[in-house]
Amino acid sequence: MKRILVLLSFLGLALARTYLVPIEGEIDPALAVFVDQALSRAEREGASGVVLLIDTPGGRVDAAIRISDRILETPLPTLAVVKNAFSAGALIALSCRQIAMLPGAEIGAALPVVGVPFQQPQAADRKVISALKGKFRAVAEARGRPALLAEAMVDPELEVPGLSAKGEPLTLSASKAVELKVADHLATSLAEALSLAGFAPEVERVDPGPRVQLARFLTSSTVAGLLLALGLLLLLLELFTPGFGVAGGLGLAFLALYFAGGWLAGLSGLFELTLFFLGVALLLAEAFLFPGFGLAGLAGVGAILASVYLTFGEQAVAVGAVAVIALGLGVLFLFRFFPRTRPARALVLESAISEHATQSPVEVGALGTALTDLRPAGAARFGDKRVDVVARGQFIPRGSRVKVVEVDGPRIVVEPVEEV
Repeated sequence: MKRILVLLSFLGLALARTYLVPIEGEIDPALAVFVDQALSRAEREGASGVVLLIDTPGGRVDAAIRISDRILETPLPTLAVVKNAFSAGALIALSCRQIAMLPGAEIGAALPVVGVPFQQPQAADRKVISALKGKFRAVAEARGRPALLAEAMVDPELEVPGLSAKGEPLTLSASKAVELKVADHLATSLAEALSLAGFAPEVERVDPGPRVQLARFLTSSTVAGLLLALGLLLLLLELFTPGFGVAGGLGLAFLALYFAGGWLAGLSGLFELTLFFLGVALLLAEAFLFPGFGLAGLAGVGAILASVYLTFGEQAVAVGAVAVIALGLGVLFLFRFFPRTRPARALVLESAISEHATQSPVEVGALGTALTDLRPAGAARFGDKRVDVVARGQFIPRGSRVKVVEVDGPRIVVEPVEEV
């Protein structure tokens, strides 16, 4: 009987399987989706435990909290094997039941920061620090770790004698983390970490699938900002060209990729999409229906900014900064290299026609013919005069009969004349 029991125990150990989940690179919402999927799979398939191999400089706080909560919820034994766990990565490591530190590993430095365009990241305000400090404390207490040391990783005002000076968040080396009971084991390899923690030696690695990898790529600040800027720039270019062509199609494709990343990462849905295109529609209405820049324009800009913020949260400032810079450079590129093309002439209200157009005033009520498409700017002929004009509130195709309805200095406003 004893031999049978021993044999069964060895058989159980051989059948036991540990799932290895890598936490690498920046912590983002797509990674949170991946961790949730990996833990669900491990629970469903009866894994003996889950190991999180952590090597990250940190990332978004909201994503780290989602990962932390999911780790705390799982009934499976969890082990964090730390190469480096800074900032948001420290919270994820502290959420596991056991922590093993590899040689040269560090954990801590979790002061929350906010991105400021064109400047170095700055420390968040005290409310944000206090909230995150409370989360670190709660997780440390749930896992029986020193709560004060967990708080000191977040709050630079908490001085830990001999470990951190006032004004800098706590960071612990591998040996110091084990000595202070923040971590449980000091291991030279993953295999040794598994053995020390009592995990099955057979490991099945779970890597992010193509969907998660695409979502992480598309939702990075730089890529998302570029997609947003290129989409808007190409749609703007399409407005000043006849028909609907390559520029419009590419613009819609870039915007589709921008929203696809948010959707795949669970960041956006129909509401954010509707809000964004409502903003675009309001800006178009302001450009073609209402002279100047008023309520519709402000509401359009506000709707677009709200859509970006609701999609990216704390990352919205970085995404917006990249988009503004890219959009500005794109417009400058058009001005510099395509000053004589039709799209550029329409954007800057300069045209080859204006080189030959006279500035002779015409009277209100004068009838003429549009020499160019009026979108809304262009040129028209009145008798033997060729004049720069602006259409009122609508597109007027070339060759249409027009009538002058307003003359304000060099600004001549026309509207179409109904053919009888």
